[in-house]
Amino acid sequence: MGMRWWRTNACERASQWISLDLDGELSPLERAALGRHLAGCARCAEMSADVGAFTRLLREAPLVELERPVVVTAPRKARARAVRRAAVGLAFAGISVAAVLGGIVVPASTPASRSTLSFQSAQAQRRYAEVETQRLEPVSYEIPTGTWCVGNCAIS
Repeated sequence: MGMRWWRTNACERASQWISLDLDGELSPLERAALGRHLAGCARCAEMSADVGAFTRLLREAPLVELERPVVVTAPRKARARAVRRAAVGLAFAGISVAAVLGGIVVPASTPASRSTLSFQSAQAQRRYAEVETQRLEPVSYEIPTGTWCVGNCAIS
């Protein structure tokens, strides 16, 4: 059923329900709603009678024996496409499994305290912090003096 029931009118719903009713797939509530609609809508009642008669005719007709078996071969391109899709699916599944196992096994095998900035000792860590502090925040600033100061310059 491509249509949503809330976007259909009563006759469209009835035609869907007629088909479902012939297959025995309607709930008692839907069957009662279909009966009410068919009692008030001549067009849908006629359609229900026609579809019901045709369905009974098909179901009661004897099976036809075929002279030879029906063989359907898939075109070469379709088979190749199916093989490629299967290969891509298997590759994706393999990558997924590797990622999950990598996420479970690898972190369990390394110490929890390791990080991208792993230091051999606390002293190496302090030395790194001092160097980076000097690089990012120099202690002294040199302000050149010269003729670039125009007007009242307090720097001499």
